[in-house]
Amino acid sequence: MAQAPPSANLWRVAAASLTSPAALAQGATAVFWNPAAAEPTRLSVGVQVIETSEVLGLRGIVGAVTTSLGPRVQLGVVAGRMDIRDLVRTTSSPISTGGSIPVYDQMIGGRVRVTLAGLELGGLVRAHDSRFDALREGGVTMDLGVRYRPFPHVQVAAATHFLPVDLSERENTDYYFGAEYAFTDAVSVAGLPTTILGRYGLSVRPTGDVEHALGAGAGFGSHVFVDGFVVRESAFGDVAWRPAFGIDIVIGRYAITFARSVGINDVGGIFRIGLDVDFIR
Repeated sequence: MAQAPPSANLWRVAAASLTSPAALAQGATAVFWNPAAAEPTRLSVGVQVIETSEVLGLRGIVGAVTTSLGPRVQLGVVAGRMDIRDLVRTTSSPISTGGSIPVYDQMIGGRVRVTLAGLELGGLVRAHDSRFDALREGGVTMDLGVRYRPFPHVQVAAATHFLPVDLSERENTDYYFGAEYAFTDAVSVAGLPTTILGRYGLSVRPTGDVEHALGAGAGFGSHVFVDGFVVRESAFGDVAWRPAFGIDIVIGRYAITFARSVGINDVGGIFRIGLDVDFIR
């Protein structure tokens, strides 16, 4: 019970849909990846839907609510589910002989974030419910995150993901790191002030697997944001660079996200659509 069940590995597919380092994720649902992520509003609600090609057959959803208690404290609730669809029972032929095979991990957690001496610190505790066919398991994990701006235009961040509460090493735990530099003196585009962001990300697993990522983002005024990302990932002994692209459109209190990444060796795409709403600014 002190760790995430094995099916929690499904969330790494959702991570592949991100267009920035997970530690630097933005939006209301960013607390799923880094508990230190902040929303500059008093009450925000966000939903992200992840869908893959028929070859991969995975889908997921993440939702979060974030509220501020003064300028230094934020609270939040995050929930999500990731599952594999269209798994059926067969015998010696590909014809289904029964119902579908349920495979999923779903979770819900509570989060707190505080700002101390310029450090943004966050903690998140999650309860997991996982199933693989007839095997059903539960578990509890905690995550810690930090964000800091050591210099103007520079942001660094780090976070754990699915860290067991007994601090033991488990294969489905990830450690995220990210750094970002904002080039605020960029030229205007179509008359809009443009900010260019350069990013570097790192993901480390207890198994020794390390993934490096390079990315760039551009903000055109305060309404359109475009991100590009390339990740050096490994799977089944293969190493490849996986690209991801995304766009955020802000209309009043609403922020709409569209993102797509390519799986390793181009085995199906991963798509993400999101909506954030600032109810109280």
